[in-house]
Amino acid sequence: MIPQLNLFIGTCVARDGLRRSRLVASLVLLVLGLAGASPAAAQRKVERADVEVTRTQPWPEDVVEAFGQLPVQDRGRVKPLSTVAGFRMLNTNGKRSFEIPADSGLPTAPEKLSPTTWYLDAMFFPEQARTYELFLVDDNAVLEAMGLRFEGRKRRDRYSYNQLSSGRGEMEELAKSAFAKEASERTRVDTQLIALRENIIQYEVLELTFSGLAARLGPEAPAELLEIYPGAADGGSIGAQVVLERWSEALTWRQAAEGVAEGDDRDRAIAPLYNGIILLIETADYSLAMFPAEDGGEEKWRTAGELLQRKLDPAQADPTAGELELFSAYADLAGVESRVDAIGPAVLAAFEAGKAAAMGRGEFEKIPMEVGYYKRDYFTKALVFFLLGFLTVALSWLRPKGVLLPRLTWFLVAGGLASASIGVTVRCLLLERPPVATLYETILFITSIAVLVCLAAERLTRERVALALGATLGAAGMFLAMRYEAVEAASQGDTMGGLIAVLNTNFWLATHVTTVTMGYSAGLLAAALGHVWLILRLGRGLKNRGPELSREQAEWFRRFGRMTYGVLCFGLLFSVVGTILGGVWANDSWGRFWGWDPKENGALMIVLYELVILHARMGGYIKDFGVAVLAVIGGSIVAFSWFHVNQLGVGLHSYGFTEGVLGTLWTYYYLVAGFVAVSLGGWYLLVRPRRNLGAA
Repeated sequence: MIPQLNLFIGTCVARDGLRRSRLVASLVLLVLGLAGASPAAAQRKVERADVEVTRTQPWPEDVVEAFGQLPVQDRGRVKPLSTVAGFRMLNTNGKRSFEIPADSGLPTAPEKLSPTTWYLDAMFFPEQARTYELFLVDDNAVLEAMGLRFEGRKRRDRYSYNQLSSGRGEMEELAKSAFAKEASERTRVDTQLIALRENIIQYEVLELTFSGLAARLGPEAPAELLEIYPGAADGGSIGAQVVLERWSEALTWRQAAEGVAEGDDRDRAIAPLYNGIILLIETADYSLAMFPAEDGGEEKWRTAGELLQRKLDPAQADPTAGELELFSAYADLAGVESRVDAIGPAVLAAFEAGKAAAMGRGEFEKIPMEVGYYKRDYFTKALVFFLLGFLTVALSWLRPKGVLLPRLTWFLVAGGLASASIGVTVRCLLLERPPVATLYETILFITSIAVLVCLAAERLTRERVALALGATLGAAGMFLAMRYEAVEAASQGDTMGGLIAVLNTNFWLATHVTTVTMGYSAGLLAAALGHVWLILRLGRGLKNRGPELSREQAEWFRRFGRMTYGVLCFGLLFSVVGTILGGVWANDSWGRFWGWDPKENGALMIVLYELVILHARMGGYIKDFGVAVLAVIGGSIVAFSWFHVNQLGVGLHSYGFTEGVLGTLWTYYYLVAGFVAVSLGGWYLLVRPRRNLGAA
């Protein structure tokens, strides 16, 4: 069936230019996905198959570096290939690394692969890469729905492409049914199956990145066809652009079937010429945009399939000489023998060609900086600093008189803040805008501000509580950022994507958004301080078996209460200024200062709520306990304004929706409600009644 299908597609392209069908695209992807599948794999655990063509040595460092810096355009931004590979591996594997196990039978095992080396293997040693178990399946119910069973596996486990390929046909049928449902009606299995299918398709297209740019005719190619394509003699490869330049001659030869010797299968002989071309054209929407236009005014880069479409369609201008030259440089990678020592020089040559094309448009300068940004992994380093800081400050409580551990904690927390701040700064330089345009960036910025305020408070109080809180909030913020990065990898493909038009203004990002997020940071820090105050005060009441405190203890809690009060004042100032600036921005963008939009309402809620706390304290209606309780509740209001309103799907600020966030938010709300209830109960049971009896 496959030769007839290929013949049909090839004839359509040759005769009718760009008359293509999405059904044909689905069939091509399905054929690609089912290649090499074994029906037996569906009934048992698939053992690693013998790989005929393996990589026998590690990739040289200079080759990995050059390949990672290949410039591509993804989601409107020019970036290094290593960034695309990193987020693709994160989305597929749940992390940015993969280790070839020692018992795999592969020559280089055990070996830890980076995203770039994984891409190299997938593109140049696909048979080997298909055995890598890095397709993460969160629930094996997805596999059961596909008709696959694997004994001895966890519910959440990783599988190879080869292991999943036998369920590819059933996956397509299930995905068709899932896509027909409304998003709200899809089950957990539906959602995960769609995500798994997307990862598999992306991987299949990845294998075609360079292999589809050239073709080989094979050892039994007819002499007449070799006369048309002499470069294919002796197993040589010919670039797809050369195939198209002489396609009319090849098609004439194929159609001259009358009078040829019996058994002369010209359809089969010519099929390798257009298989790769058709797949590149049909998968153009998934492929890497590696070809910048020579016209500097044209921002969009093209994929290989788009260039081939232009070559086929007489209504479009032919690709330019520069585009064809770069195409040839990349096509040379398809003709390289499957050996690392042969592929390496071809990769270096392709990198120089791609670099020159990007530099001609002034779009390469930030590529090395971005590679370094992800290689240095500033936020993971900050997480390590903060965790170590929390450990040392906890140890310092065992020796209250010691000075070495507190100083070490200062160094570690300040080191974490410095690492996070450098990471945020590098992002600003890469994106040429303030670091608060996306929800992911606000996590980093808010965490950094909170830690900075904690260090300042510790400098004033020297109680070690603010220092411990800085380490705790820093670690929690970095961990949350890493988790949210994985969410954005699935939904956005990158955490440095382009902005919608209304956000694309550095002035308002630097004024309104920066100011209002500083207000968020202060509100969340006040909530954290409130938690600590309540835990310590109720704990002291339980330990003392009554409300009585020594003068020193009472003074300590008063200082702590004033710290919470000061942070609330700090937050109110920035929330008020940020909200007013937001109204000015809204008036500038939408022609009205205030429109009761959910995001605007959320900002107003923070301002009014903090005003209530401060006025109640000034009026004597609440004291330190009341401030702490209300500050804890205020953290929920900040979370609602910061994240929740973006999930509502209404209003002019609904651009930040992220799948899966609502569940986490509701969990936080319930935890806060439970903590407040326990605190109120503990206060009235442990402290308030005894105080009244003592007064009596």
